[in-house]
Amino acid sequence: MAIAAFPHTYTVTLAGGELAAPPRAPIAAGTPPQFGGTDRVWSPEELLAGAALLCLQTTYDAMARRDGIAEIGWHGAAIAILDKTPDGIAFTKIRLDVHVTTAAGDEHRVEATLRAAERRCIVARALRVPIELTLGIRAASTGL
Repeated sequence: MAIAAFPHTYTVTLAGGELAAPPRAPIAAGTPPQFGGTDRVWSPEELLAGAALLCLQTTYDAMARRDGIAEIGWHGAAIAILDKTPDGIAFTKIRLDVHVTTAAGDEHRVEATLRAAERRCIVARALRVPIELTLGIRAASTGL
């Protein structure tokens, strides 16, 4: 499949505790247990860690395919550390632990490609981008 022309636009909605981007299935999301929520839904913190890990994998997959690297297996885990900092609560680190099984002799190519994918991951690079907030606020009718 070819890459679509830029710019790309991605829209996600949140209503009733579900993130949605049709036609995909919605994802139950909310506050994590660490902030008084539940472990039965995806939290923003987990989604961020997962996005960083998935972005690394998809970037690596595209680069490995381009370079003719045969992948036999890929497993990863993301660990995101949220802590108090002088500027307030913030992520201080996102560690991605990746294990790739490849054909003998391709180990160095796989490592080089993973390092390059880490530098090119658009999610990790987006974490340096300011967030723009637009608001729409209205009072609910009271029925009086």
